[in-house]
Amino acid sequence: MILLLPSLAMANPDPQQAHLLVSEKIESLLYDIQSSKSKASLTDGEKIALVDKQLGKLVDFKRIARRVMAKHFRRATSEQKVRFLSVFRSSLLNTYAKGLWEFNNYKVNVLPLKDGKQTQRNTQVSFEVITSSGQVFPVTQSLFYNPKSNQWMVQNVIINGINMGLLFRDQFARLVATHNGNLDEAITGWSSEVSSKEPSDSQSIEQDLTDDAQEDE
Repeated sequence: MILLLPSLAMANPDPQQAHLLVSEKIESLLYDIQSSKSKASLTDGEKIALVDKQLGKLVDFKRIARRVMAKHFRRATSEQKVRFLSVFRSSLLNTYAKGLWEFNNYKVNVLPLKDGKQTQRNTQVSFEVITSSGQVFPVTQSLFYNPKSNQWMVQNVIINGINMGLLFRDQFARLVATHNGNLDEAITGWSSEVSSKEPSDSQSIEQDLTDDAQEDE
């Protein structure tokens, strides 16, 4: 579950600002979801659209997708990079939408920002999702400050101790191995699990992915 922050220009980005924005965004997202539940039943597409409205520009899907491809990113063609980003983004939005609507009467408690290694490249904001039965699911978001868009963006999430970025990377690596290194078939294997596909910005994706790769080196 990735619950995130609104776009906001910051002259001097501070991890505390990221923490505040996460809190505000969680409240806004939960309000929208609860409001939608009081109305007529939404279709799966409408649920995905609501999540996309909240998270579409706030999660750095391009950065995450590049890391999921890992060593296979450099040998992938521009077309393959664009295609994987599209199906990866769709799969995440679809998964988040299903999860958010399946939970009922849950609360979210944002925890104080921990002292220590909180930087513009990696600020960790933690919160707890508490179900109606009292079960607690710890969640930690890893955010970085993107100077190009002047906003904090999510680059990874750990849910109940599971590093989703590493999980996705291992999943993609297994698909590539299963298909004997064929990236097209691996991407098709991933996309076969996507029930709703979202359009991607094919004109800027490949360049943005490349820029992210250079920044991380």
